Amino acid sequence: MTARVVLAEFGEADLHAVARLLRDSGIEVVFAGHGSPDQVVTIAIQEDADAIAVDDHVGMVTARLKERNASDIEVYDYIDVLTWAAKAKW
Repeated sequence: MTARVVLAEFGEADLHAVARLLRDSGIEVVFAGHGSPDQVVTIAIQEDADAIAVDDHVGMVTARLKERNASDIEVYDYIDVLTWAAKAKW
């Protein structure tokens, strides 16, 4: 099974470097671009994502997932998602 991560950027972090590192770990990356937290959550639900990685607004994205009854999707900042990917056995 391959994990799927929706990757979004709300600020100026290096989205492409994080995406490359996740892909190198065997993770499928879905780009959500610079959308709002609501848009990112919608994409994650549509893509049946295992996780969302954002550069900012982790709490806001987590709250939106809870509102949409999708709390099974994990939310990480860019550093923590790389740690998660390294520890996971996909």
